[in-house]
Amino acid sequence: MKARILSTVVLCLLLIGTLLNGGISGGVLLLVICSALAQLEFYQLSEKIGWKPHKKSATLLGTMVLWGSFFSREGMVDLNYVLSALALIFLTFALSLLLTGKPEDLKNIFIPTVFGILYIPTMFCIPLLFIKKFLLLGESILALRLVLWIITVAKFSDIGGLLIGRRWGKHRLAPLFSPAKTYEGLVGSLLFSVAVGYIFALCCSDAWPSSFSKVKIAFLSVLIALLALISDLIESGFKRLAKVKDSGHSIPGIGGVLDLMDSLILSLPIGVIVLKEFILV
Repeated sequence: MKARILSTVVLCLLLIGTLLNGGISGGVLLLVICSALAQLEFYQLSEKIGWKPHKKSATLLGTMVLWGSFFSREGMVDLNYVLSALALIFLTFALSLLLTGKPEDLKNIFIPTVFGILYIPTMFCIPLLFIKKFLLLGESILALRLVLWIITVAKFSDIGGLLIGRRWGKHRLAPLFSPAKTYEGLVGSLLFSVAVGYIFALCCSDAWPSSFSKVKIAFLSVLIALLALISDLIESGFKRLAKVKDSGHSIPGIGGVLDLMDSLILSLPIGVIVLKEFILV
């Protein structure tokens, strides 16, 4: 627990330092690096499961897609970018399969390889597109603040579930995926998420969107906590198939980069979509 807390503090300081010194571009670079490392760890899990992903080319392609989502031409600032990128990804691997592969290679290309691109870098394109759109409108700080709000709520849902689950957890939530997850821990996740969501908004009250009311903060905080849990369980399922405890060992007390980012894979993009379509209107 101490190692996990220390790692969390160090990572928070790294994020803050990157944003203060490198601005939004520094934050984007940090996300791109973390996404690439997480994608590699996913492919390493895939190999332990028995799949044979094209990990180097796929990680490079995924990194290019994510990087391009922020630095592409100004007119392409919505999900059309993601759809175009996906079409090119499928075309690239389809041509590779036809030119150099065999029909049985489909199971290695379209299951672990392409899924790895969809699972991590493509999901993180959505918050970058969100920030870029606000950047073009001259409100990048607001967009960055809202994205950080989602990240903070999601990560504190992890902390709430861990603390409450360890202390009072008795009823297992999803034993086939993660035996440590409990219904009591889920309650802790929801409570921590809502509390942190309110505290964050209160600290930013001088420049908080008027449409993002207290009721909407509570609703989105609960949704993010549930999405973070689902994201965590998906990665836990892959780790169970690979018969490993963590995706890596680069972060003391946490595991790998994928272990660090797993709760954000669904909560961050869907949280941004809900913000954009239903709250900031």
